[in-house]
Amino acid sequence: MENKEMVIITILSDMGEICDISPKTIRQILDKALDGYTVQKESYALVASDFTEKMMYFLAAKKIDGIKSNTLSNYRRRLNHFSGIINKPVSMITTNDIRLYLAYIENTYKLKESTVSNALSIIKSFFGWMANEEVIEKDPTRKIKTPSLDKKSMRTALTQEELEKVKNAAETLRDKLLVEFLYSTACRVSEVANLKLQDINIHERTAEVTGKGDKTRTVYFSARAKLLIEEYINSRKDQTTSLFVTQRKPHRQLGVRSIQLSIRKLGEKAGIAKKVHPHILRHTFATAALNSGMDITIIQAILGHESVATTQIYAVMNKNRVKSEYRKLIS
Repeated sequence: MENKEMVIITILSDMGEICDISPKTIRQILDKALDGYTVQKESYALVASDFTEKMMYFLAAKKIDGIKSNTLSNYRRRLNHFSGIINKPVSMITTNDIRLYLAYIENTYKLKESTVSNALSIIKSFFGWMANEEVIEKDPTRKIKTPSLDKKSMRTALTQEELEKVKNAAETLRDKLLVEFLYSTACRVSEVANLKLQDINIHERTAEVTGKGDKTRTVYFSARAKLLIEEYINSRKDQTTSLFVTQRKPHRQLGVRSIQLSIRKLGEKAGIAKKVHPHILRHTFATAALNSGMDITIIQAILGHESVATTQIYAVMNKNRVKSEYRKLIS
């Protein structure tokens, strides 16, 4: 973060609590007042080695605790970014520094509340560990509350009409299969990305996927998905063992981000107002299954949830069905 921007955000944060002037007006005044000036920040000794060293200890401890490598990579990226913006040794970082960082990434990168919440969660985990290990005296994140996210609104399902529009928007065999497979299996995007051809039983219409905690489960796919799998595999000339591969040579496993991007583009092409992503297809399946009368414990097994409470978050009951089921019991 530029030093000038840090000063502006600090003043905006303080002024917001003591005056009624809009933040936009305050920023305009500050931009004009600081125009032409260079703001220099006080330097701190041993910044890089201090934070990096402690971060590596933290990551090593988390690895021993069984945290997955991709999660550790996310931790490393976020903490490296944090240390690059808040240029201080760990012991000198304050609660206000962390608040300023969160405000900076939200305003600069226009991040969603869920992304900022995730960043805070990582930072909290780091400083909480530092405090527990008595590397620092106090945890500066202790007073910062994690935003309360509306999980139900985040997981709004597609209607059947919207689902059909997304399916119809797919032009390539791969994209058609992606949509059908994600929906009919209700798999997580990472589970689909890691699927190998050998994991597929085309005749039984099943696949073996590895989910959270490296737990393996059997998922089932539709007859349409079966036909698309056969057609897609027969159309390929590559020797890649992954089910989904990149379209350009050299062909390789299609990554999570690429799948997310493909589904998002299909949603935009279909003219869906909601944000369309792989997880919304999983939620759409869960909602449809529950509303059609499927037992929630069966849905739990299909989704690979350890707790049925998690399944209830994904599958929002239809009010009319609740009324209908009640009337069957009590006339």
